[in-house]
Amino acid sequence: MLASITLAVFISQAALKSEDVSLGVGDAVKQYDVIEVFYTGTLVGGKEFDSNVKTGKSLRFQVGIGRVIKGWDLGVIGMKPNGERKLIVPPDLAYGPEAYGNLIPANSTLNFTIKLAKVLPRSIITVLAEGKGEPLKLGQFVDCKLSVKSSTGNEIADPTKESRLALSPKIFPGINQAIGGIKVGEKRKVIVNSELAFGDKGFPPVDQNGKKAGSVIPPKSDLIIEIEATKISD
Repeated sequence: MLASITLAVFISQAALKSEDVSLGVGDAVKQYDVIEVFYTGTLVGGKEFDSNVKTGKSLRFQVGIGRVIKGWDLGVIGMKPNGERKLIVPPDLAYGPEAYGNLIPANSTLNFTIKLAKVLPRSIITVLAEGKGEPLKLGQFVDCKLSVKSSTGNEIADPTKESRLALSPKIFPGINQAIGGIKVGEKRKVIVNSELAFGDKGFPPVDQNGKKAGSVIPPKSDLIIEIEATKISD
């Protein structure tokens, strides 16, 4: 059995601390991965404010797009499936000077125990042409030429028109993986697993606007994305 690893690793200058209890096995979590976790959160005095462990229902989120607090986005990088990690998250990487409901006071340092249950299949990215300059970051926009097709050939994005995208929890995870870290002038071909796109329901998910459910993108369809970044702006 693997003993608890007591060395605290400083992940950022903001004093986020990480301690691996068990390391897990498999590919380590990377930026923009979609993962499922079980967690328990406590205040410094030990009072529990949230947990999904007893429910048996994992939390799914995409890393690095602001879906969770910054301390989690930083703190889960490098975890492996079935690994368990403790995080000590300072206020500026949690909820800062604002209280979070009645459970978390303002300026609270938060303690978490996180167990990584699953990493969803990653998109396969092929760089067709290198870009230049700084890569796309959270909070920025990328203007791009974009083609999105289902595995059956149905097109859902018009490549003749310019699109503007940003890393966001409001779009399906495969798009975030397709644009994450892209540079101006860079061209990519991205194969997105259906779990990171429209999943078992397809698109549209229900009959609407005269279209039958799943008529544009069939259920369990992978997507083929081709993208060329033309501009990055704040």
